[in-house]
Amino acid sequence: MEHILEEGNRVHEESGKLLKLKRSQKSEILKKMAETIYSFKPYPHEKELAMAAQALITAHPCLRMTAGEDGELGWKRHIGYKVASYRNNLAKAGVAEVAINTGRRSRNNPDNDHPHQNIKKARKAEVNYIINLPKDQTSATLETMREEIIHEVEKTEKNQLVIGKLMNTTYALRRQEIVGSLVAPRVRDIVDRWAALLQESQVFAEFHPINNVNLRNQFYKELDRHTPKLITLFRDKAIKTGKIAEELAKLMRIYDIQEQHDVNMRRALILRALPVYLREDAFKFFRICNSADGPDLTDTPVALLTVVTDEPNDAALFSPESISIVVEDEILVSGPTNLADSFLLLFGYIYALDLQYPKNLELTFTFIQKVVMCLEDNKPLKGCLLTPKNDLFNE
Repeated sequence: MEHILEEGNRVHEESGKLLKLKRSQKSEILKKMAETIYSFKPYPHEKELAMAAQALITAHPCLRMTAGEDGELGWKRHIGYKVASYRNNLAKAGVAEVAINTGRRSRNNPDNDHPHQNIKKARKAEVNYIINLPKDQTSATLETMREEIIHEVEKTEKNQLVIGKLMNTTYALRRQEIVGSLVAPRVRDIVDRWAALLQESQVFAEFHPINNVNLRNQFYKELDRHTPKLITLFRDKAIKTGKIAEELAKLMRIYDIQEQHDVNMRRALILRALPVYLREDAFKFFRICNSADGPDLTDTPVALLTVVTDEPNDAALFSPESISIVVEDEILVSGPTNLADSFLLLFGYIYALDLQYPKNLELTFTFIQKVVMCLEDNKPLKGCLLTPKNDLFNE
């Protein structure tokens, strides 16, 4: 096929004649395209299919079709069909990443889910969203390892090397339980079965196979790199008029009167001011309560709960007594005592437990994902995020 394309490109360059493919040759090209696209992403967007079609006819001008201004429209359509067919074949073969979406409504199963609703696929740039069990393991052997993890976690002196090794081996089973269930399991049920996920180190370890990224290193490296510019943007906005400017000015005043401006203070400022800058309501996410009062966590899907000894106020975020991570109306873990570490741990939990971003802070978390963590899912940024990103990278 490579030889045929080389000859076709040569003839096209000399005479402008397009290559006429046999059906089998066209199928071979489409199959190779589908395999390559799937290796990057099992569920590509229309824009990504168009990019693939454009790349194909750029590499091989003799394949250009007359349909479409740039000649790639026909190839885009054919590639889309072939990717869907390739995905269907993999699902029949039992590849977990796509088999999870089989068995939906059909003529023989009219009561099942609609074929195009609630598709389980990577939505936050996950690389290994759900995978098959290791070839040398079964569900039974991995379940035995899960019980070993429970036993090890309950020990007074835990062997973290053993826990880490067992958690790594059972990763596929855990993802199939968390992602693959028809009904999303409760977070409390997940952590009861996988108690090691209550350990900070294991949350960070879980993030790595999902994204192939070191969560802590990437987060702090990029956050600290952008901090000076972000503070400048916040100060520039704070001197203007309007509700957003007033709230930013208030946060900047609280920050400025702190006795010391160490790295934790700067990170806390960025994370607290970013939602304000993006015009989001962070009141239900950054919760503050007095240590003597029990917090009301009703209708709190995801939040950071800061506990203080004095009267609750915004300054407490810079010097908290403790910060707890709240998920599904209950405290999941009592995290570190600074805002940045707690936010980072929550971000790890969102991926490890396959949670959705908080609705009121979706822009903030998307900014952290794409700009700070550099986890790009090829979806275009909304205008309200594109402008801050451009401002951030403009000198």
